[in-house]
Amino acid sequence: MEAFVVGRLALDAILAHARESDPDECCGALVDRAGRDEVWRFRNVQDELHARDPDTHPRTARTAYALGREDTERLDAAATGGPEGERLRAIYHSHTKNGAYFSGEDRARAMFMDEPTYPHVVYLVVSDARVPGEAKAFRWDEGQGDFVELPIELC
Repeated sequence: MEAFVVGRLALDAILAHARESDPDECCGALVDRAGRDEVWRFRNVQDELHARDPDTHPRTARTAYALGREDTERLDAAATGGPEGERLRAIYHSHTKNGAYFSGEDRARAMFMDEPTYPHVVYLVVSDARVPGEAKAFRWDEGQGDFVELPIELC
């Protein structure tokens, strides 16, 4: 199984975003721009969704994340080769309470109509809850029909 290679500085920036957002989950993207990792911080709009319609959105930003329209458009553009040659490598978010793992909620958010929204993109989950600086990567595996964990290799 191939490893997910990520720069130490980029991972440190993602972990810093998670710490700054705590006790809420953070979210963002890791993008390749001209061969360099770039971290895009997104705004977690989960609390706004919850406030508007708690029946449809029962979770708050402490246990869930959601992207706003502008961030979703930016993500979609990078996924298809952004206007400045960006290439979406990973979507990240943090878990504030239970460590880094790919939850059922994470899987549901990564899917659209029973298919992965971004089948070639890594989903990176970070946490300091159990192990400081814990990070795990997951990618869709067509053969298994599910997301599988990838080893992370720092460069």
